[in-house]
Amino acid sequence: MDSSANIFVNKILTAAAKRKATTIHLSVNSYPAFRIDDSLVELRDEPIITDSLIKSLAEEWLEAEQKEKLAQDRTVVFTKEVAKKFRLKISFFFQKGFLSANLRLIPERSPLLINLGLPKSVYGLVDKTSGLIVVAGPYGSGRTTTIASMIEEINKSRAENIVTIEKPIEYIFTNQQSIVEQREVGKDTLSFTSALRSAQQADVDVVAVEANQEPEVIPLILEFANSGRLAFLNMDTTSAVQTIEEIFAAFKGEEKQRGQLLLSESLLAVIVQRLVPRAGGGLVLATEVLIATEAVRSLISQGRIKQLDTILQSSRAEGMSSLDQSLAELVRSGQVLIDKAIEYAIDPESFRAMAKA
Repeated sequence: MDSSANIFVNKILTAAAKRKATTIHLSVNSYPAFRIDDSLVELRDEPIITDSLIKSLAEEWLEAEQKEKLAQDRTVVFTKEVAKKFRLKISFFFQKGFLSANLRLIPERSPLLINLGLPKSVYGLVDKTSGLIVVAGPYGSGRTTTIASMIEEINKSRAENIVTIEKPIEYIFTNQQSIVEQREVGKDTLSFTSALRSAQQADVDVVAVEANQEPEVIPLILEFANSGRLAFLNMDTTSAVQTIEEIFAAFKGEEKQRGQLLLSESLLAVIVQRLVPRAGGGLVLATEVLIATEAVRSLISQGRIKQLDTILQSSRAEGMSSLDQSLAELVRSGQVLIDKAIEYAIDPESFRAMAKA
């Protein structure tokens, strides 16, 4: 990388860290932009991004195999440490015929679980030694961070053999009481499916699988969770009911009933996250939490998942809450403005009354 590009990268990364930006967007013929909270902020005091700059970054940062993938697939995603102090999730892709890049800053270590703003009912899940915990939400909702924080709690508190299956690896773990083995799809294993099959047949106590589109993963992870071991699954669904529907959809025809049984017997919880702009700046976590009580397990085994919404809204004593209930609490506590919360609510009309109650 030439010196001017190097100076630019260091300047932009330092500014992003100071301003608590999560992502840097670099597109040819545009100003660099930061994602700060839920806003995209152009840096109009910086030079417009050039094609030569992006190509220089790609030439410096990409390995030979990644360059081939970019040429073939027109996109590549990977993690890298830059300037010896910034760990980034980097995405190169083409738009309007030009190479572009998104740089997502990854914290040095996962936050403490108690600092994420999750409901207290979630904390005890890390004490479980078998079953399935699903953490879901749209892109940028913090689901990877939540799973990493849960894994770190286990790592600190008991001796387990933990395997994470990721693409790419984001948070880096250091062995404490547990052994944490991190497998990156494309580098350490051919696929999520093959890595999960390997874990299923090995001395593995805990497995964590990143969101992916491989059809065999869900049946395999349910089998793993039903074998007396603990599994975490990251999904890009936006509600607890949709999450269950997506899991059911992985089982076709005569296998559907088997899927219902496997899930009803293994599920511990579904946690659905949204990061919402906090009044005064920053982001705060809103969560939908479905705990696998006997009533929930019964509905899942019968495939009556639409009735789960009723249980979500009426089981606060069991540690459950719908997304709208979580948003309403944030509004009532003054953490989120009601007009902003409505943008994230599932049922905006009833939410307004709920938030004012």
